[in-house]
Amino acid sequence: MRCLPRSHLLLGCALVAAAVAGCQRDRPAPGAAAGDAPQAAPRHATASSAATATAVATPPATGPLHEAEWFALLPKDWEPAHTFNEDVESLSDNDPRAMAALEKLRAAWADAPVEPSMDGARIRIGGFIIPLDSDYGAVTELLLVPYFGACIHAPPPPANQVIHVFLRTPLRDLKMMDAVHVSGTLRLARNRSPDNVAGLIETVGYEMTAEAVVPYSPD
Repeated sequence: MRCLPRSHLLLGCALVAAAVAGCQRDRPAPGAAAGDAPQAAPRHATASSAATATAVATPPATGPLHEAEWFALLPKDWEPAHTFNEDVESLSDNDPRAMAALEKLRAAWADAPVEPSMDGARIRIGGFIIPLDSDYGAVTELLLVPYFGACIHAPPPPANQVIHVFLRTPLRDLKMMDAVHVSGTLRLARNRSPDNVAGLIETVGYEMTAEAVVPYSPD
């Protein structure tokens, strides 16, 4: 896998930052029900790709399971758009300003703060997968990201928009960017990404041991 050219990456990340800022403005007021929140569901799922995921045996768990949107993982006072004070659209790949801006971006994305109130939350969240370790072809770990093509055909997400998921039961037939729902207890993390995605997604902000992984459904 390889990342986008610098100029495309910077412009794309500026758009991601703007979208995050929009989510911050549109997030529901405290106490609003999850069903009242704007939906940020995967939109590139196909019936064939989604059908490859199968359920993990669900161990006993305590506490209610809440539907979560990705903006819930963002601290309310985080303003990523402030990272982009350069006119990135006009920069070429070999422009020193583009190189400096990319390094600044990587540092900002790696240091993106997590939301403390989400530590220990038992949630169900939809996203796209990047398979990591496998056991004879069965996936044992994956990264869950909020949009299709993260850093393959699109910019990488910040650390607070990446969940490192560990599977109690390895799953077969999970493919890159399959759309799924993952359920489990969310934990705060500040870990570097596994070696096979290092340089694409620098840092992971959350982790979860999955209770279930099922094909994404908009219902």
